[in-house]
Amino acid sequence: MLLCFSLETLACNKETQEFSPFAVEFEGQDNLQQEFKTFEILSPINKGDEFLSSITARLKGEFEINLDVREDINYIGDYYYSFINISEKNIDNIEIILSYNTTKKDRSDMLFCANWKIYKLSKLLSFVTAQEAPLLHRQDN
Repeated sequence: MLLCFSLETLACNKETQEFSPFAVEFEGQDNLQQEFKTFEILSPINKGDEFLSSITARLKGEFEINLDVREDINYIGDYYYSFINISEKNIDNIEIILSYNTTKKDRSDMLFCANWKIYKLSKLLSFVTAQEAPLLHRQDN
């Protein structure tokens, strides 16, 4: 039996110069589980012509999980956000993998470029954050 399918495969683009993911400690609710801290990871929706296809959190030898991504309205710019709850002792060891392997925001095509970048969570926490959006903008979305 012959299985045929169509995937739009596109050429890989060069690295873009301006790219600014970041992370912040989330303090929006009382954390009943004091042994965990909550972090919000903000990733630009696109990197040049490619769009975010996935965010993965990894603790080598322990776990590798894909994080849920949603469009952010709390910061100026086009970002997706994800949350992760981890113990404080692992902040320096958690890796966040941002993959930009699609040319469409709806992820209906794929690139086979290994177009991803790995950051330590602690490094993302040290990056400059985007400016917060005005409250009026947040309520409109």
